[in-house]
Amino acid sequence: MEGALQIAVAGAGATGAYLAARLAAAGFEVTLLARGPSLAAIRERGIAVEGPGAERLSARPARVVAAGEDAPEPDLVLICLKSYDTEAALPALARLAGSDARLLCLQNGIGNEDVLARRFGRERVMPGVLYVGAARIAPGVVRLSAPARIVLGPAPEANRARAEAARGAFAAAGIACEWDEDVLASKWQKFLFNSALNPLTALTGLRLGAILADEGGRRLFAALLDEAIAAARAAATPLKPDARERVMEVAGRMDISSSMAEDLAAGRRIEIEAFSGHVRRLAREAGLETPVTDTVHALLALRAAAERKP
Repeated sequence: MEGALQIAVAGAGATGAYLAARLAAAGFEVTLLARGPSLAAIRERGIAVEGPGAERLSARPARVVAAGEDAPEPDLVLICLKSYDTEAALPALARLAGSDARLLCLQNGIGNEDVLARRFGRERVMPGVLYVGAARIAPGVVRLSAPARIVLGPAPEANRARAEAARGAFAAAGIACEWDEDVLASKWQKFLFNSALNPLTALTGLRLGAILADEGGRRLFAALLDEAIAAARAAATPLKPDARERVMEVAGRMDISSSMAEDLAAGRRIEIEAFSGHVRRLAREAGLETPVTDTVHALLALRAAAERKP
């Protein structure tokens, strides 16, 4: 696609591989930063996305690179790494992003933009929120349960043209993208939902519908949510006034699992510190107690240690 936005995707897990496949299939020249089995598998076979029903998409990024390998400098880097990998990935991201690429942070959790900004400068980091139901079932193979939607928001004036180009690229790839002047509040809204969803689905192995259908499960979900909201408000975060009602309304109509549940079941490292760990840190700084979050955090840590595979 001559003259189009040059895009790199950092991370070849479920979300990164899915976005790379959609953009590559739409004709964009995509560079994918990968590692381990995913690096080898995608280089050899490309990316396969299995959608609901019989839908299937196969695509090959223009190039698949490992950390330290050279690639043409892109206009935009989509950051799709696990939160716990952000700091360690900074040297590889610096090589990938070059001197001018903007970094669109689509990660779970809160605070990744700050880590990126310390290395690249606030003006090069664009906040975003990604909603998608995707699971990596094998290296380079993604199962999609819900289509992707991306939310972009205000950025320095120097990034406006790049943000508009990104919106156009996502639209061309069939990925819904919207603008939200209060994108940080949207990011916190997703975090609140995930702070209850991820731990409970991981610990129980149940989908959200089954958890909320049980009286005790619903109380646990609400307690985790309330502790997260209290900690966030104490830290003066930009929450929407009806944040709790929004989360409960969305939860009531979504029968889903979570990336944490999938990672735990596969013996992979989980983002425990990005969710319950972050709630606990905010609460401690404000002098608040979070007994339910503390208990769930301890249980998750024990489960993760027992399930972790080399």
